[in-house]
This record gives sequence, C-alpha cells and structure tokens, in this order.
Amino acid sequence: MLNNYFKLQYRIISRSFEEFGFNKYLLAPVILAFYISLFYFISLSPSWGVYLVSLLNFQWLFALSEFNRNEFLRNTFETKDFHFIRLLENFTVSLGTLIVLTISGNYLLVGILLALCVLFVFISTNSFWSNRIPTPFTRKPFEFIVGFRSTWLLIVLLYSIALIGLVYNNQNLALVSMFVLCLCSAFYYQEPEPYMIFWNQNRKPIEFIWYKIKRGIIQLTILLIPLVILQILFFLSELYKPILVWGLGILLIPFTISLKYAAYPEKVGISEGIILALCLAFYPLILAIIPYYYFKAIANLKKIS
Repeated sequence: MLNNYFKLQYRIISRSFEEFGFNKYLLAPVILAFYISLFYFISLSPSWGVYLVSLLNFQWLFALSEFNRNEFLRNTFETKDFHFIRLLENFTVSLGTLIVLTISGNYLLVGILLALCVLFVFISTNSFWSNRIPTPFTRKPFEFIVGFRSTWLLIVLLYSIALIGLVYNNQNLALVSMFVLCLCSAFYYQEPEPYMIFWNQNRKPIEFIWYKIKRGIIQLTILLIPLVILQILFFLSELYKPILVWGLGILLIPFTISLKYAAYPEKVGISEGIILALCLAFYPLILAIIPYYYFKAIANLKKIS
C-alpha cells in the first residue's frame, strides 16, 4: 500500500509537469537546475540568502503538514506507516536544501532543518481553529485572508527573526524578513477564484484589475507597517532601507495579479514561475514585464466577462 501511495504521488507530479507543456523526463534536470540556482544565489548573498532559502523550505514543510491532508493519511494508513510517509516526504522536499546548506557550510541551519523535518511529522497546520484566526484584512478580496490563515506560522517566524535582528543590531535580518513577507504575499495570488466570484462583481476588467492591485498594496502595507515602524525606532538614520524593501514588495503586487489573470482560469504555470524567478534575480525586469502581462490579463478577462 505504501508503494502504491508513492507511485501515485509520482504520477500526480509528473502529470502536473506535463500539463505545463514539459516532458516528465525533464523533471529531474529542472529540480537539479533549481537547486544549483539556489546555491548560486546563496553564494551571491551569503549574509541573508541562506535564511531566505531555509524559510522557503520551511513553507514547503508547513504546506505538507496541512490538517486535512494529514487527517486523510491518518485515516488511510496505520500510525507507523503514516509517520514513515510524512517523515519521508519531509526529508524528500528538504534534501536539496540540506545539500545546498551543507556545501555552503551552514551546519546550524542544517541541524535546525533536520529537526523541523521530524517535528512536522507530529504537528498539523491549517486546522479548523486556524480558519478562525482573526486577520487585519477586510473580507474582499479574499487572497490575503486565505493566505494569512494558511501561512500564519511562517509570518510569526518571520516577525520573530526580524525582532531578533533588531535586538542584536542586525538590520539586514529584519530587511530579509520583510522581503520574504512580500514574497509570501505574492504567492497568495496563486489560487484562481471560481468563475462565479468574478461574474458576481460589477466591475469592468480594467476596474477589476486596479481594484485588486489597490487592495493588495493596502493589505501588504498593513502586513509590513509594524516592521517598518520598528526599524524607524532602531535604525532611524537608515530609514530608506525598509522603505526601499516596501517599495520592492509593492511592485510584486501588480506583477503577480497580472500574471494570475493572464492565466485565468488556470493556475499560474511553470513558464510564468520562471519569469517570476528571473525577475527576482534581476528586479528591474519587473518594470518591463508588468505592462505585457497587465494588458494580457485585461484581454483575457474581457473574453470571459
């Protein structure tokens, strides 16, 4: 039964990869290229790159521990088999990061990540009570509320890291936490809403896109403003740094919203994900790409409105 489960997971991943127009045999080379890119990224930014990569892996572990998913596995398999599946899954998604961190000499983070792989076997996230977590966001649009409740533990961790950075006079650590919050918020727009939600709103495509962008910027600002205020208190002479990170985060909002509705009603594909990765590697590229996907999104929404 365990063998069938892992075969099924492999088929699901392979089919998802093929749905984006890629041959399944390219999956392994793509994963290898991804981790080589991460190692190169860490080499370029050794002071904070390792934390960004580790937090990305933390989010994967967080997602695999989703409450409903764990409940299904618990009800399907015996306890020892359930623990084995979850442990193997956690180590599989963390293996590349563990190798990258080991090669780069970050042994403390390797130990922490190994401990998290074991810890997340025994805890579940996004349970019923997490759906009742109050948020500082209004009900519409839905992305930030759903995203906040599904990543609340990561947000708490990022705020904790930022506070540690401020207390120990390491502003870079606080700035990295701010930017990861921006990235986290950008991924809130991955899930497309049903047609009915789009049809029930009475805005034209241009008005709809701008409404989403405006609300996204406001909600991202709400998420970041406590960290900005704290950095003003601790590093008043370097106020421009958190404001710069906030500005870079704001650019991600129209970019990811345009990507989402350019692909709507489908999810954002691998090709768009590659574009996002390129933009993160060379950030000014976002300014050139936003108009293309913005007009593409409007044209796409006009077809279905």
